[in-house]
Amino acid sequence: MVTFLTYSLLLGYLLLPGLVFGDLAFRCPSCTAEQMVACPKVDAMCSELVREPGCGCCPLCARMEGELCGVYTPRCSTGLRCYPTIDADFPLQQLIQGFGRCGHRDDPEITEIHVSYIVPEVQGTENPLNKRPVVDTWIWQETARKQHQNDCKTKLKTNQEEPRIQRIPQCNMSTHGQRGECWCVNPLTGVQIPTTPKVRGDPNCNQFEEVKNGAKFTQTSLILF
Repeated sequence: MVTFLTYSLLLGYLLLPGLVFGDLAFRCPSCTAEQMVACPKVDAMCSELVREPGCGCCPLCARMEGELCGVYTPRCSTGLRCYPTIDADFPLQQLIQGFGRCGHRDDPEITEIHVSYIVPEVQGTENPLNKRPVVDTWIWQETARKQHQNDCKTKLKTNQEEPRIQRIPQCNMSTHGQRGECWCVNPLTGVQIPTTPKVRGDPNCNQFEEVKNGAKFTQTSLILF
């Protein structure tokens, strides 16, 4: 009895990870006949077909070496991956915007940050829609999206919390498709210059000149978000 119970617990321990992680795998819904019929025709010169990004139903041409690629574009051809350029200041943002480049995985000069699509390698005219992506692709895209949002929040926080870095004029963040209000400030104090209005857009600070301690205040740049 003790032996049977021991083996039962051991078997349950071995099967538990498969049961748990099997439920976590994200599967896209099946494509309907209407969706398949609505797909655009694929170029006859296409050397490799791949599935549409995300849960799309249409086959697309894979991106070849040197072509633009990103998180939301068709994946690169077999043996290639999508990498940001070597001189990219914001690699994740570049990939999100689709300005990466397809390159060989074993290229030592390419940075390690890359887009990896977990999808089957499809050759020729084989239907690329038989298998669906697992959760790994969604997790990577979500991570890239959050990183992009954090970068934007950091820029906004820096603009609000560093009054010693004077900006002429200063502007609020744009919201709901409208530009934020802008106003002219004293470059030494960061305080709004008296009698100057707040306007949406360029307040034309060149017309407001104030002399203080021998300094002349003129417009330098706009802070736009």
